[in-house]
Amino acid sequence: MITVGKAPYRISLLGGGSDLDWFLNEETQGISLGYSLNKFSYSIVNVLDENSKNGILNYSVRENYTKIDSIVHPLIKEALKISNIKNYIELSTFGFATGGSGLGGSSCFLLSLLAALKNSGNYKLNPEELAAEVCDIEINRLKKPIGRQDQYLCALGGLSSLLFSKDGSVKQNDLNKNIKDFLRREIDNLFLIPSLKTRSADKVLQNLRDDKSSISKLKNIREIALSFINSDDNREFKIQENFYQSVRDSWEIKRSMTNVMDSLLEEQLESITSLIPNNWIRLLGAGSGGYFLISPKTDKSETFKILRDSKFSNFVKADMTPSGVTVKSF
Repeated sequence: MITVGKAPYRISLLGGGSDLDWFLNEETQGISLGYSLNKFSYSIVNVLDENSKNGILNYSVRENYTKIDSIVHPLIKEALKISNIKNYIELSTFGFATGGSGLGGSSCFLLSLLAALKNSGNYKLNPEELAAEVCDIEINRLKKPIGRQDQYLCALGGLSSLLFSKDGSVKQNDLNKNIKDFLRREIDNLFLIPSLKTRSADKVLQNLRDDKSSISKLKNIREIALSFINSDDNREFKIQENFYQSVRDSWEIKRSMTNVMDSLLEEQLESITSLIPNNWIRLLGAGSGGYFLISPKTDKSETFKILRDSKFSNFVKADMTPSGVTVKSF
């Protein structure tokens, strides 16, 4: 039996960073507003017969294993430890983005992998439980200095507002209909432009943690997100105005944080801004590389033409998918 796990990448709009465990230990509550991207990570698992002498893992390299503890890839190793699959497996993985993309790639990959492994072991798929298990692997077992927004935004699918607590629990926060309708229209006009840099998010986040000014800055980012989400002004022009200002204000705070930007990224940011008269632009993820997310003032078809004929022709639309993590067996 061959099983395919599929999980979307994610886009964070507001509140990113306030989901980090070390921030929650100080501030007790965090929030994230974001959505699942219509780009995916796939994990294809074939459980080999009992006579097989080793397992085969194909990701960015090819790895053979005879013992789980000897596996080099830390996420695959930990996922197999909790999978309860007794036979060796053959694994192949595919994804839209490389590591260090700022799109929640490691959590997205691990979700697709766990979904495939658990389905091979006859488990019933539950997105929330799967997201919690991914959090446990990444944060508790591997001690990665990350938060919990990636796992849940990727697992749940669609548009989500999430509340994070100090005890590790994650709850979905209800958005008012007018805000949801506006955000769905806004997302339809968003574009992703890859920067010229990839990076280790763990290193960036560790540096952020070591910077004493980070707590107050992340607290401000959280308050900006809460203010927008909890606004009771349902006039469309006001929701739009509040959202654009919230993204701009959050980005300026993030931009001032340790290791988020460097001269190369600032140069790319300036080039994009001069090319497209945008409502807002921001770098996704922890910083130091990844993708720029832009919301242009021009019509999306006009923006498409401008980008296609520019040095940023490797852009993609940042469309939303309603699908979270899924699994199929053949």
